[in-house]
Amino acid sequence: MLTGVEVKRKIVHLATLIIPIGYGLTSEKTVLVVLLPLFLFLLSVDLLRHLHPGTASLFQKYFFGRVLREEEKPTLMGSTYFLFSSILTILLFPKSISIASLLILILSDTAAALIGKGIGRIPIFKKTLEGGMAFFFSSLFIVWAYPNLDRFSGSLAALGATVIEILPIPLDDNLTIPLVAGTIMFFGKG
Repeated sequence: MLTGVEVKRKIVHLATLIIPIGYGLTSEKTVLVVLLPLFLFLLSVDLLRHLHPGTASLFQKYFFGRVLREEEKPTLMGSTYFLFSSILTILLFPKSISIASLLILILSDTAAALIGKGIGRIPIFKKTLEGGMAFFFSSLFIVWAYPNLDRFSGSLAALGATVIEILPIPLDDNLTIPLVAGTIMFFGKG
């Protein structure tokens, strides 16, 4: 079932399109100059909420159940993982692969959540077949539409990222999805 919290989360998720768009319009250095301090600040706040009771109670009162999910209480927030994986993806892969991997994370993960929680009926692990299909086909569209990508390795990346999104892996998918997609595209290109 699609909740108001999930819709708010996906709106925030879509706002992060500024990262791959910004990277497409500027340079690696420019994007990293913005992302690194932002990540360090968010990581500090994230760690502080685990170590400082006052900060933890503020998060409980104002964020959990509104934008943050309960499963983020004992771990880092998805946004912290997102910024970390964005930085790693930009550092590790060529520009076109980085941007496509981040687009898969942002757009395909959003499609999977909206379709899966909105109309999904057939369960696969803790997800739905419909959400998985939305993830796969939107990923496939991204890698086929994005210029200068090898379509074969892009298709494998779409499949690999879909498997990572569906499987109940304990690592946050904001970290795993772009790194798996980028790795497959990088090593799979002909």
